[in-house]
Amino acid sequence: MTASGTDFQLATPLTIEQVKVRHLRCHDALVWHISPGLNLITGANGSGKTSLLESVYLMAHGRSFRQSRSPFLVQHGQTSFMIQGQWRRFGPMHLTVAGRKGKTSVRLQGRDIQRRKDVSESFPVLVEAPQGRKIVDGSPGERRRWLDALMMICFQHTRIHYDRYLRAVMQRGRLLRRQVFSGEIDAWEQQIVQHGLQIVSVRGHLITEINALLLEEQVLTGDAVSMSVSMPDYSQTAWLERLKNKRSDDARVGSLRFGSHVDGINISFQEREIRSAGSRGQQKLAAIALKMAECTLWSRYRRLIPVILLDDCLEALDRCRQMRLFKRLQQSPAQILMTAPDGVDIDPHLDIHTQMLTQHGLCDYTCDVEVDQKLLAINKESINKTTMEEAA
Repeated sequence: MTASGTDFQLATPLTIEQVKVRHLRCHDALVWHISPGLNLITGANGSGKTSLLESVYLMAHGRSFRQSRSPFLVQHGQTSFMIQGQWRRFGPMHLTVAGRKGKTSVRLQGRDIQRRKDVSESFPVLVEAPQGRKIVDGSPGERRRWLDALMMICFQHTRIHYDRYLRAVMQRGRLLRRQVFSGEIDAWEQQIVQHGLQIVSVRGHLITEINALLLEEQVLTGDAVSMSVSMPDYSQTAWLERLKNKRSDDARVGSLRFGSHVDGINISFQEREIRSAGSRGQQKLAAIALKMAECTLWSRYRRLIPVILLDDCLEALDRCRQMRLFKRLQQSPAQILMTAPDGVDIDPHLDIHTQMLTQHGLCDYTCDVEVDQKLLAINKESINKTTMEEAA
């Protein structure tokens, strides 16, 4: 058994059993029944497949995973939307999201949530989507923000150092703008180095763990994928000396361009930067491999197995890579929710709960239009009977 297999044995799986949405994007009223393992939704472009994954993410994070800062979540012609989810984490749990333009509220077990971070860390949902955070083909800064967020999930004590480091960077910049070069700035630079060295050390340890997990994912990716960080000499003496020598330059530029907050995170494929060396299919598999590694780290350090969302999971993958992906996902103990375009060819020997999303609603992949229409009526009737107490 691999090391990651042992981690999963000690962790509790998070699953979602049912989602009800009303007036979310293009959906009027829909009920989505979800199996514990591998779930795939197919459908035409614009049918609302991504919106269903988005509804799960909204319950866990209180916001969309799409890059747009203010995604238009409310269905056209309506004033609000509602999402209700039946989850299982140790026991049954109920999450509700109610929203209108510019405002979204989350309720857990009927009670309003004030700190959404508490929900996202208790109901971990990981997503890989073309419209989401671009870890593989994005900028080094995008990768660094993802890695640092994961670092604070796995090593919670690092959050204190991270917050104090950023505060020291901000205070140093404030003093430089005021042309203050007294002992006060020395104190803040000491804080930058003290907490920054902790961040550098933990970040390096985390990258080592991720690379070990990515080696286990080589069956999926085909070739080795690895992560590294581009950083200068971070010894205490050299760091303090550089901060002191660059005060005038930093005051003129208006920012500190040296430190753990600007380090570049690189992802390599066949020993070359994957953004330039990897094909779209190779980048897609590398991104999913990173999600598998992230899932293992959640299990290792937080003892929870997240739900994984894979939007447009077959993008740019040939038949061989598609089969590799499905076989790898079947081995995961996580509940996985995926979408793919209409017409995808699914091997009947694969254990995948496949549903088709049409204008009549969701149905099993082999259903016909008549059954679809009956399902639509059932969906609407089920939602109309719901009291929607959370909306009050």
